[in-house]
This record gives sequence, C-alpha cells and structure tokens, in this order.
Amino acid sequence: MVDLHCHILPGIDDGSPDMETSLEMAQIAVADGIDTVVATPHASSTNPLSPSEIRAATQAFNEALRQQQIDLVVLPGAEVEAQLQMVELLRGKQLITIGDRGRHLLIETPFVGIPQFLEQICFELQIAGITPVLAHPERSELARQQPEVLQKLAERGCRLQVNADSVLGRAGRDAKRLAVSLLRTGQAQILASDAHDAHYRPPRLSSARNKLERAVKDINFQMLTDRVPRSIIDSPKESHK
Repeated sequence: MVDLHCHILPGIDDGSPDMETSLEMAQIAVADGIDTVVATPHASSTNPLSPSEIRAATQAFNEALRQQQIDLVVLPGAEVEAQLQMVELLRGKQLITIGDRGRHLLIETPFVGIPQFLEQICFELQIAGITPVLAHPERSELARQQPEVLQKLAERGCRLQVNADSVLGRAGRDAKRLAVSLLRTGQAQILASDAHDAHYRPPRLSSARNKLERAVKDINFQMLTDRVPRSIIDSPKESHK
C-alpha cells in the first residue's frame, strides 16, 4: 500500500517530534502492509517550509531507515495551505508536489471556514498541469455546508483524499458519515492515514478495511490505498516553468 498523506518526518511540523517516533511510525506502517509513504509536513504561512528543507529531511530520514533496516520508502511532499498564488509559488519553486513529481499537489482543506477561492485555485492549477488533491475534505466545514462544491471539483478531475481515522469514527460522527458518503459516491478515490504519531494517529490503513467493506457495497480497497496513490507517485516527472 501507499500512504499518500503522513506527517512522519521528525521535528519539522506538528507531526512526529523526533527520530525515535518517526522510526516507530515507519515500523507500524511496514507491519500494516505499507511500502511507500509520502511525507507531507504542513507548508503554510505559519510553517514556511521550503522544498529544499523537505527534500533534505526526507533524504536524512530514508538514510535512518536504511541504517535500521526498515523496508519503507519515503518520498518528499507537503500538505500545502490553500492560497491564491499557488501557481506562481510552484513556478517559483516555493512549493513541493506529491512525491516531487510536479504533477499533483496536496492541498489542506481547512477544518473551519469555507475558502471562497478554492474552486479558482483548483482551476488555475489544472490549467498549469497540476492535479489538486484535497486532504481530508470530510473533516471540513465545506463538506458539511457546501457538499456540492466538492462534488463539482471531483467531477472536474480533482482528487479527494479521505482519512482512515475518519472512516473509523475517530474524528467524530460527522466526519465518519461524510467520509463514507464521499467514498460511496466515488468522489473520494484515495484513503490515507494523515498520521501524526505512533499511538494516537498512527500510519495504519488496513484497520479501515472492514468498516468500509460493511458500509460501502463493492468498495475497492486496493484502488483507494494502492492503485490510485501509486499512479500519482509513479506519474512522469514534470517541471513547471
């Protein structure tokens, strides 16, 4: 499996605080059947991480994994704050895409508030050859109040990524209901952990399988956790000028 959204890099955001925790998270991921993780630290105005910082941290962590003989590949990425100047920031090499492939951008869907410019951002990114991937929309005020916006974005080719914890009910009843609804209608095509630690929010995906198979008829778990996310990280690399 591929975990496309994971805060596994040590000491870089509100995820893993140190190398010991990150290595423990890696072991949990491998035990769960995950072979590839995209490290997605928050990149925002309050945590302005540069692509070079993320690449360096990812390289250092992969080296630590090799030394500990943990069979996990970690790719660079970021969970990027939604902002109007995204295309300009990408062209200025100030944002990093999923897997550093230049094809898909993981955008944080805010929990509170409805970004009125989200449709514009996604449209401009797509014109520039970038597919937006919206992180955990089931936990957002947007999904609760304006679900038609998410439906429209999904129909236009944006990817929606649901958290495994939401499916399990750990993010609340509303998030669970919305997660299942997005998966049932096919609007969401990616399941990821959004892991932040080794105990409360660990990098596990398989625990959501039984819940999904009971809740959604003919759910394709492999598509959500392997085929679609792997197609994203295996996409031909693109540089935007």
